[in-house]
Amino acid sequence: MPIPTSQRSGRPNSPPTNGTHASGTPLRPRLSSVFDTPSSGYTPTVTQGAHPQKLNVVTRVAIEGKAKQGQDGAGIRMYLKISLPLDSIVPGSTIPLFPEESVKILSSQVHPLDNNSVPYDFSSDLSPLLHHAARALNLPSRSSESYHSAFGLSPPATNASVAGSVRSTKSNGSTRSVTPPVDTKYTGHILVSGYHISYVLPKELPGRYNDSDGYSRASGSVRRSSIIERNHAQFMAAIDMWVPYSARPPRSPYLLSIPTPRCLHNNFRLRIFPPTTTSASYASLSSADEDAGAWDLTSDPHVTRAASSRQSRGASAHSYGNIADDESSDSSTAGFSDGCGLQGTFPSAERLRVRWAKPIRSVGGSGDARRRVGVKDVRGEMTCAVLGRLWDAEHQRDGVLMRVEYKGTCKGVWFPGVATMLGMDVSLEAKGSDVSWVPGQSSNWEVGGGAGYTGFDVGAAPKSDSPSRHDSLDSSYSNGLQIFPSGEPGTSRPSSVSSSSSLLRGPLPVHNVPEYSFEGSATSSSVATPSIGSSVGSLLPSSTPSLDPMPRPPGVPVTIHVNMNELSLPATKNAFPFWIAGTVLVTPRLRPTAAPPASRSASPEREPLAVDPESVVLPRFTVLAADNESVAAVVRNDVDTDSGAPATVEVQNGDSRPKTVLHRGEFAKCGERTRLAVKTGVIFSSAGAPAAVNGRLAPTSRPRTPVGTSRERLPSAARAMTMLGAAVARPKRDGALMIPSVSATVTPLVAAPERPAAAPVAYAVRVCLAAPVDADSDWLEFGLAKHASEAGQGAADKINEGGPPRVEIVSVSVDDVPVLYETTAAVKQEEGGASIGLPFEQLGGREWVSWVKLRVGATGGGRVVVDYVVQDIGGHVDKKGKRKAGETQFDVYLPSFGIPVGRLEVNIDGIPGLDISSLRSNFSHHQTLRAGRRLLHYSLQAFFYPHISLTIRLDPPKLYLFSPTSNSAGLLAVMLVSWIVLIIGTVHIVRLNSAVHALSNTLAGYSLGVSPRWLDAPTAHPTATTAASQATRWPWFNGDTKAESSTLDSIPISIQPTASSPAPAAVSSAPTLSVVEPPPPIPTFTPDSSSVALFQPLLFNFSWPEWPDVDVDLALEKLLRGAEKLWQVCRKIYHYPLDPT
Repeated sequence: MPIPTSQRSGRPNSPPTNGTHASGTPLRPRLSSVFDTPSSGYTPTVTQGAHPQKLNVVTRVAIEGKAKQGQDGAGIRMYLKISLPLDSIVPGSTIPLFPEESVKILSSQVHPLDNNSVPYDFSSDLSPLLHHAARALNLPSRSSESYHSAFGLSPPATNASVAGSVRSTKSNGSTRSVTPPVDTKYTGHILVSGYHISYVLPKELPGRYNDSDGYSRASGSVRRSSIIERNHAQFMAAIDMWVPYSARPPRSPYLLSIPTPRCLHNNFRLRIFPPTTTSASYASLSSADEDAGAWDLTSDPHVTRAASSRQSRGASAHSYGNIADDESSDSSTAGFSDGCGLQGTFPSAERLRVRWAKPIRSVGGSGDARRRVGVKDVRGEMTCAVLGRLWDAEHQRDGVLMRVEYKGTCKGVWFPGVATMLGMDVSLEAKGSDVSWVPGQSSNWEVGGGAGYTGFDVGAAPKSDSPSRHDSLDSSYSNGLQIFPSGEPGTSRPSSVSSSSSLLRGPLPVHNVPEYSFEGSATSSSVATPSIGSSVGSLLPSSTPSLDPMPRPPGVPVTIHVNMNELSLPATKNAFPFWIAGTVLVTPRLRPTAAPPASRSASPEREPLAVDPESVVLPRFTVLAADNESVAAVVRNDVDTDSGAPATVEVQNGDSRPKTVLHRGEFAKCGERTRLAVKTGVIFSSAGAPAAVNGRLAPTSRPRTPVGTSRERLPSAARAMTMLGAAVARPKRDGALMIPSVSATVTPLVAAPERPAAAPVAYAVRVCLAAPVDADSDWLEFGLAKHASEAGQGAADKINEGGPPRVEIVSVSVDDVPVLYETTAAVKQEEGGASIGLPFEQLGGREWVSWVKLRVGATGGGRVVVDYVVQDIGGHVDKKGKRKAGETQFDVYLPSFGIPVGRLEVNIDGIPGLDISSLRSNFSHHQTLRAGRRLLHYSLQAFFYPHISLTIRLDPPKLYLFSPTSNSAGLLAVMLVSWIVLIIGTVHIVRLNSAVHALSNTLAGYSLGVSPRWLDAPTAHPTATTAASQATRWPWFNGDTKAESSTLDSIPISIQPTASSPAPAAVSSAPTLSVVEPPPPIPTFTPDSSSVALFQPLLFNFSWPEWPDVDVDLALEKLLRGAEKLWQVCRKIYHYPLDPT
């Protein structure tokens, strides 16, 4: 098992032991305590020597490994033979050998060789790695002379008490001393430096010793070895590594990636655990019953199997492999005794990849015999450039010409088998449409890709099942043949390649053939030549199309060739980019439509199929084997308008989403179920020339409905009826396609009479026009738009916070006959959807509310009447966000046509009680009539937007005459005034009663009595009275005020009453002295007791009652409070059952 990186530094070659050993202690632990074995581990730090040198010093490589079941990797031992050119190296420098990658070094050892590649003497007990290295590298038997004795060097210091008892027992019972390991200053060591497994050169090399080194030499024993005769120093190195699996089942095979140094002589041996026994249910799914206990195994580069277990060099008796060893490897036997394995030679490479997996059952159906990969996730970007409309002669219909480009990235490309040259199917899907190649243009796809791409096929023909290195999809012909456990058939299958073939006599590798082996002979090359030649098209990284003379339809899946060896590992982290491009023609398919009974009886030869010429489904590329896939599609308008009328592309995402209108050069993103339609501005047919489509002449035999090939297309149905004599001939249209006049009547809709008067919340529009004559389509289209303000909202949007107004089409008729129509309600696009093209609801500074299509027929010229009602226009909103029920501001939605209009007339009906306070429009002429308003505009261009904004409010002078609400308010005002007058009158009456009562109380103190002198005749006394000029002032408001008067002294006047004397004359108030003549004598009456005398003869002061002391402010406040309460009661009665607030 591997050890953590933190523990790798200084790991001893064998477990450390104590100084005192028991008698039963094994020999190897006791030997490890005697000598300080150098270079037994490695330190992952940069070397202290000079800068790393780039030299190919490895001349032979032998790799041995074993993979055990249940572990996360395999134990690998790499043995190297190193040859150092003494003239080109610097002692102590570092030479990188191979990349580190995910390798973990457990231990390493380096030992010197002489000029004949003979190892100097070493102890197999102390250095078991060196023992296996000499055997694996097929070196001669080791020398009996140690390195120290050969160069007269002093042996390393040892423990004398233990060294004396240490002996090596031979087979004959004799013993000898153990040879200590060579010091690292003479051998160098292995370490990790700069993400590479590097070799640190020895600090002292042969031939460079001097007496100052401190080593004593025997003068007679010093001899110069021939190790430096060729100016090279040779070493052998053994590295014990742990290599984790780069990939594992179930979505990948077992994969070992072993980095190797560059070398021309490489041997490889790997033992693999046997496969588990499959159950009966799974055995039925395997490729063959006899393969139940076998592995599919392959390697990259290819490992060529050797005929014998080891190659001999010279006399086999002198080979190191013939030396007996009690720990001999299984390589001495033929095959593998305890499992499966792979053994052979391989060419120079940076790494060796070995894959093994259970055999996969071959599945028929793929023409190229390639197995298909699986993909976990696909992210694609598709661009569809619409080039125009084109007549499809094969389907006899109009189609949309487009160029499609797809760029995809596949993440998590996997395959559970050992095959590396695989395929991935990509298909173009267009539901409900037929896809075909464009005549006169390329009939093949343009395909390319990144790392791992080797080519493509489109419906390739089945290939012969011939043996091929590159055809590794079939397990029987993989480059590493099917491996059986030892003892089973196929284990000792010999190779046709001779093991004695020289590397120098082999042919040079062919470019772009990565699995070529230097060991391949003429025989093996000739066998693989046909397969290589047949696979050249898939190996070359180009997009060369298939050489099949008959091109495949665009709907046939494209098989992209993938080389799994070039993809990064593991499979869950790899990424494979590719792209596909081509020009296709997408034509809508025939849809069965139910024809009415009358038409079937009238025209029995009419086909029951109809064509939808308006739109086609946007085609999409899809990876068939993808688990998850997402494609971002973009549609661009690239219609050529140099020689024809301008054309727009309508894009509709789904059935409930709005359309997006794209002009030339604009593009927009698309979602699922996207449909495309190409709309032209002015396209019509005439008797002299066929119809023009985007500036291109269509065939003269282009029928609208494929009912026969002998019929001649007539420009219009009216002309056909004229030729048959069924109708009066209509004048031929010689001018441009246009609508002569359009008349619209706008009628505000108010509430019912029994409801309170309010501003209108809806309005009705009636549009009358003449249908265009000889148009290219039987459909007439127009949109209802509103003006977009600078803030991006129209008046209707400010009025309606809940959404745009509702447009309801009431009826559509042509010549008083209802016809078929379609409406599309506007829905705001989602925020964040980037679109450079003008969306359907905002085109040319306006926002569309609805789009209407009505069938007017091919005749044209009929009277078209469209009635629609716009609801929920709301009321006026002030700055505080409150609505005023007495005022409404709204936009009038009038039709905007895609063709020119000669005259547009709009009449706005007047409603009694409503007044148009404001009117804004882009019409050139305004008229105010008694019945309403009239607006006129002439020479309208295509898609002219008629903008009318109205502000309607209640008319105040007519409020009480026409509105029930106004009459109720007037009645309430009259009642309020009556109550006020009644209250004031009551107050005055109360005050008057108080004055009368005070007067009666004042007169109650005076009485009349009868005197006896009542009957006596009065005596007249002349009295002179002088009246002052100042008149007497009555005390109306102040009782204390008295009249000022002066009286002259009275002159007694005697009066003698007579019967005939007249009544005394009234005394004048003039300021003159007057003398009154005495009256004639009157009869004298006898005093009687019944006479009445005035006790107080009119000497009292009479005054009017005083005003009560009233607080005017308090009285007014009381009055206002009462009026307020009365007003609240009246409001509650009026608004019942609602709350008046």
